[in-house]
Amino acid sequence: MLRFSDSIARFHQTARDERGLEDFGVDDYSEALGVLCRSLDEDTTLTPIGEFAIQAMITDALQARLMVEEGWKQFPEAGAARIERPLIIVGLPRTGTTALHHLIGQDPGIQALEHWIQRTPKPRPPRAEWDRDPDYLASVERVRAMFSRSPDMRAIHEIEAHLPDECWNTFSQNFVHSSYEANADVRQYSQWWLGSDMTPVYRRHLRTAQLIGHREPEKRWLFKDATHLFDPGAMLEVYPDAMVVQTHRDPVAAIPSVCSLCWSARNSLNQDTDVQAFGRSTLALWEHSIFTMMKTREGRDPKQFYDLPFDRFVSDPLAAIEDIYAYFDLDYSPAADRSIRRFRRENPKGKHGSHSYGVAEWGLDADEIVERFRAYTDRYDIETAGGGP
Repeated sequence: MLRFSDSIARFHQTARDERGLEDFGVDDYSEALGVLCRSLDEDTTLTPIGEFAIQAMITDALQARLMVEEGWKQFPEAGAARIERPLIIVGLPRTGTTALHHLIGQDPGIQALEHWIQRTPKPRPPRAEWDRDPDYLASVERVRAMFSRSPDMRAIHEIEAHLPDECWNTFSQNFVHSSYEANADVRQYSQWWLGSDMTPVYRRHLRTAQLIGHREPEKRWLFKDATHLFDPGAMLEVYPDAMVVQTHRDPVAAIPSVCSLCWSARNSLNQDTDVQAFGRSTLALWEHSIFTMMKTREGRDPKQFYDLPFDRFVSDPLAAIEDIYAYFDLDYSPAADRSIRRFRRENPKGKHGSHSYGVAEWGLDADEIVERFRAYTDRYDIETAGGGP
């Protein structure tokens, strides 16, 4: 059986061999990687597929570090790239953030972190060259393999190599984000990272975005991830003028939907899985995140935040996007409108199947969820599906 803690040096060497590079940059990641590997050894039992998948996650992240360091040496002008007033989408998972991200990402005046280029960071090539880029083609194959391994996931969460994807892919360079818990029971790691300072993670996020996008300085940046909920103070320290869109949905619907999404990945990667224990840990994780975000917003200029109810976005996404642009005084151009409408026509809801889930199957109770999130739902006037008036 693989011991991750004993394989850290090998992971580094594999990354070096794959890229022919040596420099991993400042050591702002070894502690997190060590805790993660120890937790993988002591807290979870992976299937052979799981061992392979998580080894690949680790070595891919180390390769990304190598590529960023090499990129900055080759393109020092990236350091002059300014990322001003980025649009950052946050919210509990399953609250419409991915659909909103994909739609706004079609605006030709916007640039975002595409899935493939987050995993292999470098100055973004012209779109016409992607189909000849070995890194892009490898990413297409990885996405295909992922959905082959977890076929239910595609109906729940859309990922394509060419589409904007979540910032956790970049946070992986520091081994600090919430998605490891989607793949394995890493309790020790979870306890550690919830108390960690993510400021170095966001600084590397900034460096990576500068490298990727410095050739298109006229385009505004768009970022998105639920992980932003866990240390929004660090996010706003690195991006102090960010325009933050926070999505909101009844947690009685959102939490079991998160469980279903994560289970679609975790189930094939782990042995001896406990569905109800997983449901309880997922509830606690996202309860922590939402109240961290609420506390951070206290005392800050409310004009920096736009709150978007899930039902309003679902009922008329185009109107919601226009309102976001108007709220932040951004130009919603005719070209943006055409591109967003075309993408919506070509990617209708349910394109890859439907997603069904319930509360009880995860060992959860609707009334308990209501009570635990009541301060949140009261503050943002979110209607809930249980728990009384």
